[in-house]
Formats: sequence, C-alpha cells, structure tokens
Amino acid sequence: MAKIYAVIERIPAGRVATYGQVAILAGLPRRARMVGAALRSTPEGVSLPWQRVINAQGTVSRRSGLGVEEGFQRHLLEEEGVRFDARGRIDLERFRWDPDAELPGRRIARPRRSGTEVRAIEAALRRRGTPARAEGEKRYLKSDLDFLGVGIPNLRAAVREWLAEHPDLDRPALLRLVEDLWATRLHELRIFGIELLRARASMLRSEDVDLLEDLLRRSGSWAYVDAIAIYLVGLLVERDPRLDRRLDRWVKDDDFWIRRSALLALLPPLRRGAGDWPRFVRYADALLEEKEFFIRKAIGWVLREVSKKHPDRVRAFLGERRGRVSGVTRREAERYL
Repeated sequence: MAKIYAVIERIPAGRVATYGQVAILAGLPRRARMVGAALRSTPEGVSLPWQRVINAQGTVSRRSGLGVEEGFQRHLLEEEGVRFDARGRIDLERFRWDPDAELPGRRIARPRRSGTEVRAIEAALRRRGTPARAEGEKRYLKSDLDFLGVGIPNLRAAVREWLAEHPDLDRPALLRLVEDLWATRLHELRIFGIELLRARASMLRSEDVDLLEDLLRRSGSWAYVDAIAIYLVGLLVERDPRLDRRLDRWVKDDDFWIRRSALLALLPPLRRGAGDWPRFVRYADALLEEKEFFIRKAIGWVLREVSKKHPDRVRAFLGERRGRVSGVTRREAERYL
C-alpha cells in the first residue's frame, strides 16, 4: 500500500491518473482494483489527493450511496482546473499526469489556473470597442451578457493578432482557452473563442463535438449557435460520418437551439451542392409543424442555400408539403427561386 500512496502523493494539482496507471507506476501492473482498495482503506492521518485518481474511461467512479462522494470529487477536480465534458468525462490526453514531464530539462505543461490570458484578451478588445455599439448590440440581441461594442471585422483582426503572437498554440491549450473565455459573461470573449476555433479548426477532433455541444447548450442565441453549428459541428460531421448519430439525437432534443443546430450542421456540403439531402429532408419533415421561429427560419435557410445549386429539388420539397410549410420557411426558401 505504501508504494501506491507514494505514487498518488506525486500527482500534481490539475492532473489526474487512472487506477491502472497508478498501479503500473507503483510496480503493480494489472492491479487497478488494488489501488481502489488502497484508497478506500487509507489509514487515519494520511492525507492524499485521492480526487485525482479516476477510472480508465476518464470519469469519476461510481460508489455505493447517493452519489455525494462522486459529486464532491468532481467539485475538487474542477477547483483545480480539470474540465469535464457534457457526458461527465475528462479528456485524458489533456489532463492525464505525465510523470516523465517532471524529469530535469522537461517543461511541465500545467493547466492555466488564472485568468491572465483571458484578461489580456479582454483588455485588447476593450481598446477596440465603443460604448454606443455595446449598448446597441446588447439591445439588438436581447442579451443579459455584458458587451464591449467590438464589431466582427475588428474582433477577427484581434484574433489574428493573438494567434500571430502565439504560434505554438496546441489543441489542449486551444480548448482550455475557449472554455476559459466562455466561463466569462462577456459577449465578445465568447465570440473570440468561437473565432479561435474557426481559425484553428484543423486541430479539432471528432470527440471535440462534446465541447461544442456544451457551448451550444449555453448559447441561448443565434449569434453563437449558428457559427458553432455550421462552421465547427458541420466541419466535424463532414469529416466523420459517425457523428450523424449525434445529429439524430439533437433533432429530437428538448432545446430548440440544439434542434436548430442539427439542421444547420448539414448546411456546409449542401450549400456546395453535395451533402446528405435525404437526412435534411427527414429532419425538416420532423420539424415542419413546429411554431418556433428559429426552427422555421433554419429550415428555410437550408432550403434557400440548396436552391442555388438544385432549385428543382427545393421546388419539389415545397410542392409536396403544401399546407405544412410555414410562411417564414417558404419565404426564405423561395428567395432565389
């Protein structure tokens, strides 16, 4: 047990290790259960960072009882800067402890524990904003967030400058920064995060759809939802058709912004005259009777873009559903017909 405790004591704040990893480092390969037993029987007076040991799936192991311990463990980890995705999982590639990084000459990459970078970005954006624009945008978007009054062209210029100053930005740092930006209540910082992801979209992987779904669920406005759904989720879905199953779930979601995202994520290839038209038709058919304006508008928007390459396809869709298509959808869809 002493070897196990010695390994656990070395796990730094902001990092996690799996039961199996601890067992291997303690010289006890294939003894992951022994690690769990050791933690459950920690001698009185021995203080260990027990919360930093998780299972191989990247989740907090369930225990008997009401789940209070699991919630407390997650709370402790989040206090140390460890992030959980929408499914309650930790990205092990990003947060797994690497004991080799502690060797002399190796730089230890620790998660940011302060808002230094976020504050620097905010300061740069404040210099570009105007109070009058801030007031107007807040009123237009009917938002309870704070605004700096920075226009999109100006904000994108700030993103380009920031990226030029951070040429070594890697995927874990990118995702961490986006989460930090979205932890604020500043509109422009959230947009800055989206634009960072768009600018470095080549770094994104299929599993990052979990982060994107989390951002979508926290958006509450087309100002964020549309860019995330089209330019980020749409990109990942096009790269990895397995993510279609995620969209199949989204289109039935209780949150209409998630349903809208399922429609708009199909837009990029459809706009080019390719894409999964039958899937869009299934989604649209399932949502045509909805009264929600942003759903009706999204269906019409996709149809409008498809009409530029396949006008007959859109005419047929509208003709076959006469009486079911709302005026909002039809007006949008027929704009170029």
